[in-house]
Amino acid sequence: MVERHRVGFPVVYGLDVRKETEKIGAYFDSEGGYFQPANFILRNGRVIQVTYSSGPLGRLQAQHVLMLVDHYRKQEKR
Repeated sequence: MVERHRVGFPVVYGLDVRKETEKIGAYFDSEGGYFQPANFILRNGRVIQVTYSSGPLGRLQAQHVLMLVDHYRKQEKR
């Protein structure tokens, strides 16, 4: 997939799903064998926002991330 679509960013695959789920605190779906999304926003290597989803709702949208980034930038200027 990486070669076919010429992906220009790191792609991780082949990990132990249960082990990785535990590391990041995400919700694991035992029936499907996958974990629900966990979104992390970092600033200078530090986590400043985390959003966990336990189902099909709760995923960050691009406009929400931009609003959060703008919010944190405004806080820094104070």
